[in-house]
Amino acid sequence: MNPIQDLIRRLPAGVEFLVVVSWAFGLPIFASIMSLGAGGTSAATGGALVFDNAALLNILVFELLQSAFLIWFLRLRGWTLEKFGLSISWRGTGVGWLLLLGTYLLAMAAQFLAQSALPSAMQAAVQRYPSADPHVSMQLVFLTSTVNGIFEELFVAGYIITALAARRGVWTAINVSTVVRLLYHLYQGPIGVVTIVPMGLLYGYVYARTRQLWPLMLAHVLIDIVGLSSLGRALST
Repeated sequence: MNPIQDLIRRLPAGVEFLVVVSWAFGLPIFASIMSLGAGGTSAATGGALVFDNAALLNILVFELLQSAFLIWFLRLRGWTLEKFGLSISWRGTGVGWLLLLGTYLLAMAAQFLAQSALPSAMQAAVQRYPSADPHVSMQLVFLTSTVNGIFEELFVAGYIITALAARRGVWTAINVSTVVRLLYHLYQGPIGVVTIVPMGLLYGYVYARTRQLWPLMLAHVLIDIVGLSSLGRALST
């Protein structure tokens, strides 16, 4: 037996959790936190991140490489698609579309409340919110959105909630998942905070109740595609 594989199989559950979460989200969390004090990336866009072809390609390559290691690692640890609750079905597809609608409704409600409470702060926050390059390749948008939606939900919801729920309780698992999701989205500024938190709680609750990962993945992929496309730019104006 390969000694490295044998060592991986004998790791404590806590070490497994640390490896998966730090490998999947450690660098994005660090970069997201660092962006808070970077003062922006472009004066022309008010300091907001712009998703152009290069940025999308970087995300695509990074998440594919991350996935390759994590899938190998978790297979050695006994994780299967069934344990994640990953199966495609018509019912799950319908739930995914409902989840997409619920995400937008929650985001609009959260932003309305924030705008009502702190109008000047939210107006400034709009300048920090990421946007998509109008000339971005739509083929790259579809490919990166698909990989990103699957990658994020597989690990931030599927893995974290499944790994923690049995030992720490469902709501602890949902809250930890939401905090991790928020941390690597901090680069989006205040608007990201008021939208990601309700999204994380909603997705975590739906996953914990249904034990189906496909609806989360589908909704996330569609949200990314809309946000990076001309439709997303029209909705934001």
